[in-house]
Amino acid sequence: MVAATLLWGGTFVAIRDTVSTIAPATLVCLRFAAAAVLFALIAAARRRVPARRDLLAGAVSGSLMLGGYFLQAEGLRDTSAGSSAFLTCAGTLLAAFFAWPLLRQRPSRVLVAGIALALAGSALLSLRSGLALGRGELLTLMGATLFALQVVALARLAPGADPIVLTGAQALLVAAALAPFAGDARAALASLGPAGAWRFAYLAVAGSTIAPLLQVLAQRALPAGRIGLLFALEPVFALLFALTVGAERFAGRWWLGAALILAGVVLVEGRAAATTRR
Repeated sequence: MVAATLLWGGTFVAIRDTVSTIAPATLVCLRFAAAAVLFALIAAARRRVPARRDLLAGAVSGSLMLGGYFLQAEGLRDTSAGSSAFLTCAGTLLAAFFAWPLLRQRPSRVLVAGIALALAGSALLSLRSGLALGRGELLTLMGATLFALQVVALARLAPGADPIVLTGAQALLVAAALAPFAGDARAALASLGPAGAWRFAYLAVAGSTIAPLLQVLAQRALPAGRIGLLFALEPVFALLFALTVGAERFAGRWWLGAALILAGVVLVEGRAAATTRR
């Protein structure tokens, strides 16, 4: 799950620099269409008939993911990569509280404390000049809420599903649902240029193929609340990419923010490890 958040952390800058050339619906459709092709090739090589329940699980999870990715891309038109990372983190942390009524997984006091630390750290890490809830921020927060619901859905669906089929079905649903709104895909890809092509390749392979598969694999073992907390590492990695590749600048308080997020993760995961040993 940590590896997945690392890969997703790099997508914020890549999306920010790509939506100025390609419309959000086109970008999301193309990156998941590429992912669906990759999963189809893997499935063909395995020579297995996909189970209907795995395809249905992917459709349910993919519907939530569709809304999340589209709203995130649309929100990045009007907000910074740092603000988007914070709001995405804030929304996915809600997974622990959605899992309480939906899965009867009541968050422990330690988990709530870890979530509070991660939320405070994410705010320090990502927000540079205060958070004004404009159009971009509201769209991003709505998308993050859908991501939290997807975490809860995968907590129920992933343990008994084939991860390749489930993740591939997610990608296929997202691409198919957005295809009517994607416009001229060939012209959009041609407009990218060499640097844009590399950014798109990263979004398609790392952000839309590998990272979602790692999440599904992680959710076969971890409860929704801990997955939501581990998502808080995403803005840490997003800021690292923004500082280096994205050439953004941030105040010195981001070190404190990163420390608070890591403290929250270590608190919860350390307690879970101790409980397992006992």
